[in-house]
Amino acid sequence: MPFSLDAAIPIYMPAPLTFTIAGIPVTLQWHPPISGVSAPAAYQPFLSTGSSDIRLELSTGEPQRGEEVPVFDSAPIWSLYRMRDGLSFHLFDSYPELKRTLFIPDEGGSARLSFHAADRNPFVGPSLELLMITHLARRGGVILHGCGISSDGRGVVFAGESGAGKSTLSRLWAQKEGVEILSDDRVIVRRRNGSFYLYGTPWHGEEAFAAPGGVELSRIYFIRHGQGNAIRKLSAAGAVREMLKCSFPPLWDAGGMAAALGLFHAVATAVPCAELAFVPDHTA
Repeated sequence: MPFSLDAAIPIYMPAPLTFTIAGIPVTLQWHPPISGVSAPAAYQPFLSTGSSDIRLELSTGEPQRGEEVPVFDSAPIWSLYRMRDGLSFHLFDSYPELKRTLFIPDEGGSARLSFHAADRNPFVGPSLELLMITHLARRGGVILHGCGISSDGRGVVFAGESGAGKSTLSRLWAQKEGVEILSDDRVIVRRRNGSFYLYGTPWHGEEAFAAPGGVELSRIYFIRHGQGNAIRKLSAAGAVREMLKCSFPPLWDAGGMAAALGLFHAVATAVPCAELAFVPDHTA
């Protein structure tokens, strides 16, 4: 999972700061309050007010730790350990100036992000994305590696692995009137009230498109570069396989993976899915 040091604009955090991503309000709260922490510009469209579903407490110093059992390793950025009452993500252990620990409880309570180095910016690295991945698994949602657009109240995903053409398609769609680019790299699909909805995220790609979204999902294309433009309809099983390749489910959690696979199957049977081979120009 890549991370970036996005250009930031000042948002000082003596008070709680709330973002709503995929319809889920997330509040960041320092204990004790500090100033001088800036949020990337990509988070601006997601700022919100009111109560939150997820609380993330931010603090400095080493957290109190019990016994930790290794579960998953995504070196060199993060590794995961199981504790008695939750998950402990160790981030940037190979980067002393960025070290931090994210604790997500199994049931209720606030998550905690503890900083062990001079850098205390919660927007650096994948902490917030890992928090969202974990909670989405419990709420009928998943992050897809894709470009997402909204047009006439309908959402379309162009999903693909790195290099498949997500940024190219984002640039092409941005030239179309009436089209909003929700993200050029990571979108969220959630099941709500019996339908599937598409949301943007702050975790953008090189084109830096980021918008909240929240439109009904009408179609998913799995993209690749081709010699010409061609669409091939996928079976439900084929669509599930492609979603698994182009998603960020909680690989460390058997229950979460079962929920993700169930979600993929439900999406594949309710939403048209196809493979799209395209030439990277206006004819796509």
